[in-house]
Amino acid sequence: MIGQEHDFTRQFESAFSIRLDRGRSTTSSPASKLCLSFVGGLCAGRTDLFLTKHHTSLGRGENCDVVLDGETVSRLHCEIVRLGVVYLLHDFSRNGTFINGQRVQQAQLQDGDQLRIGHNILFVHLTSSVGTGGLKSRETMPHHLPPVIELNPHIVIKGLEEGVTQPFGEERITIGRRTDNQVVLDGDNISRNHVAIERHGGKYFVCDLDSANGTHLNEERVSLAELSDGDRLRIGNFTLTVSLRDQDCVLNFKRPTK
Repeated sequence: MIGQEHDFTRQFESAFSIRLDRGRSTTSSPASKLCLSFVGGLCAGRTDLFLTKHHTSLGRGENCDVVLDGETVSRLHCEIVRLGVVYLLHDFSRNGTFINGQRVQQAQLQDGDQLRIGHNILFVHLTSSVGTGGLKSRETMPHHLPPVIELNPHIVIKGLEEGVTQPFGEERITIGRRTDNQVVLDGDNISRNHVAIERHGGKYFVCDLDSANGTHLNEERVSLAELSDGDRLRIGNFTLTVSLRDQDCVLNFKRPTK
């Protein structure tokens, strides 16, 4: 459910404190380097990257160290911080960062972890520090990666709240004035349950729910129609543009002018 906060944080802090309390120097172990391999989704096929900075930012913003595409990627989505021999991930996003399928707010990264950031899957490889290059080193990477994370299609809502993107994993969402809809629109010409967006066989459809004022696709009133990239929907005084990207259907709302 959108807006719920779940903390699946792995408890790295206590373990790290124990090492310090016992008087062990964090530099006594061989220094590690963290390598990110771009293995799935929108980033698949990019060159492997060794992290050389103490703070590495990941997100959609151009100022991030690792720029990732996707409607559900925040401008600053998360950060990886090197603390001694430990690498810590901190999430700053609304839609979450997932490690091996679990949403985390902060966690210590382990060798073999898979990260999901929006529709991007990254594989974490920790290797002993040899040389100073930050270049691709495929001979150190495993040949077969277990499919821990599955990228499921989403219906994505944008534009209703400034800077907020809402992804829905359901195959059907409803839009209307009642609060039990996934997307609630306020307006006298919006029916209680106005319209549904549905996914069938990898395609997306708009289905009017017998609304009083109708649903218009490219200015034609419709009851049921398949959606195409670039289509324009009108629901009451709200207009939205349909973007079909990868497996997702992105609905870009434009709020009505008064």
